[in-house]
Amino acid sequence: MQTNTNLPQAKGILYFTLLISVLMILTSATGIWHQEVYSLETHEWISQSIGQDIANLFFIIPLLILSALLVVKGNKRAKIVWTGIMLTNIYSFVIYCFGLHFNFLFLVYCAILGLSVYALFYFGQAHSQENFKEWFTRKVPAKSTSIFLIVIAGLFLTLWLSSDIPASLNNKAPEEIIKNGLPVNPVHVLDYSFYLPLMVISGILLLKKKSSGYFLASVMLVFSVCTNINIISLTVVGYYKGVVNDISVIVIFLILTLLSLFFLWRMLKGVVQTQGLRISNPD
Repeated sequence: MQTNTNLPQAKGILYFTLLISVLMILTSATGIWHQEVYSLETHEWISQSIGQDIANLFFIIPLLILSALLVVKGNKRAKIVWTGIMLTNIYSFVIYCFGLHFNFLFLVYCAILGLSVYALFYFGQAHSQENFKEWFTRKVPAKSTSIFLIVIAGLFLTLWLSSDIPASLNNKAPEEIIKNGLPVNPVHVLDYSFYLPLMVISGILLLKKKSSGYFLASVMLVFSVCTNINIISLTVVGYYKGVVNDISVIVIFLILTLLSLFFLWRMLKGVVQTQGLRISNPD
């Protein structure tokens, strides 16, 4: 039987998760069934917002709660999954906070974003002395996983730059920004500034077999799975609402999801489960 030697820290993670999940259920259910909250948005941006709400309610929230419950039991794989989902939450709710017109859920969006950030800080402090390399066996596919992460980051960077560089040179916003009624594309801002660099850094750290690389690379694979599923969801909604005509995007992101799942499965398969919850107390 597993014994939990740091139950207070683990329960703190669970409490953060439950509060965030309740607030996310509120925002997602409202967005899906009371779409008046998006009345100031363009038709294209409404469909994407509802698609994100659907992904949150039926995929992100259940997986977030399940992983937090397993974290309490000391499951290391669950810690990786929980961290990746929480990182995805920050990504999504930065967009809710800065990419939507002000509505009556604004303060709730801010609360979810803030709680998700502080939940990650809490987790990081609790694990600040952890040697993540010891979590994994030597048989994990470090090299191939590193290459995959770097290639994926490079592909997205190339795709975003292919529209942003010509638009910048012409001093004119890209067409998709105009269609969505936005000043800038918040997805590109987040990817350029934080997420794509973090994906590359995690791949390099794993390639060098650094302790943090094992954990970060696995987390970024979870992030990749979650964001790809989010994109599939909002694309399906867009197709249903008639704002998306090319369903090849769904096929592409489905392939990316399966590839990310494959590498994630190989990494998680190499996690050594031991008894007890090994959360180091920095105090």
